[in-house]
Amino acid sequence: MISLMVREKEIKELARTEVGNLPGVLFAGTSPLLRPFMKKLEALLPAENRGLGDSYILNALHSHIDQVHADELQIAVKSGDLQVVIRREELGEIIGERYPTTDHHRLNLPGLLFLQSSPSLQTASAILLRREHKLQIPDGRRTMRYIFHMGVAAIDADKEKICVHFDPDRLPKRADGTSVLA
Repeated sequence: MISLMVREKEIKELARTEVGNLPGVLFAGTSPLLRPFMKKLEALLPAENRGLGDSYILNALHSHIDQVHADELQIAVKSGDLQVVIRREELGEIIGERYPTTDHHRLNLPGLLFLQSSPSLQTASAILLRREHKLQIPDGRRTMRYIFHMGVAAIDADKEKICVHFDPDRLPKRADGTSVLA
């Protein structure tokens, strides 16, 4: 397991992007992961920012999130004293209703959360994996997204850092048993 520490400084230097709220970077995309949970996440916003629709909620989350923890079982998002938890079972049930033949027990919540993060976090993480851990992360967007979707095992974020726990052993192996990133 590799733990990447991504701070505001790394995002600014490696992705050439300014970050207003570090944990908010994880909610930069409009992934289907969050769509069913907009009402739950809206509870994290100040009262005057509620009731303005899903698009507004996604945009407002950037600045109001204080901490995020994602693992195989749940995604916990904190803002002040409030916390919203999205459990894998909940997402599995929703997906099961729409797509009854899919393998819901294989949902990788941290990987899905990482995929909806800002491209700046994804870029900085790929560069750090290449530089510090000598992994051969491909440049292609689709391939890189697949690698992060499968390889991100957990995420912890607060106002100072985002810790991405990446497990290259979760990725498929070559015929000779070596890592595809070696």
